[in-house]
Amino acid sequence: AGAWQVATDFSGDAGARATRSLLSAAPPDRPTAIVYDNDIMAVAGLSVAAEMGLRVPEDVSLLAWDDSQLCRLTHPTLSAMSHDVHGFGADVARTLFAVITGDGAAGSHPVPTPVLTPRGSTAPPR
Repeated sequence: AGAWQVATDFSGDAGARATRSLLSAAPPDRPTAIVYDNDIMAVAGLSVAAEMGLRVPEDVSLLAWDDSQLCRLTHPTLSAMSHDVHGFGADVARTLFAVITGDGAAGSHPVPTPVLTPRGSTAPPR
């Protein structure tokens, strides 16, 4: 089993193209799961899987980032990873301000762990 990373912009069209490309492979080279960088791409990917006659999650699991309302409006509902974007931005701003004013050092800082919300688009690994 391998992992692929597909670089695209963050649009639904790009998500659809990437999904079509990945799911066009014949098993066992076809991925059993796809993780999208945002909800728009994941919704587009869900549509492509249906167009290709693939069942979600039976044939392929789909996971979105961001967990917007879109994830709960699809069928099946999209499983999602979410993170506190506003809190992360505030931490970055505080760190940057501290570096600029000389009150802090640049470097690594811990960030909160994302939260997984399982829904209808994911199944156990196969």
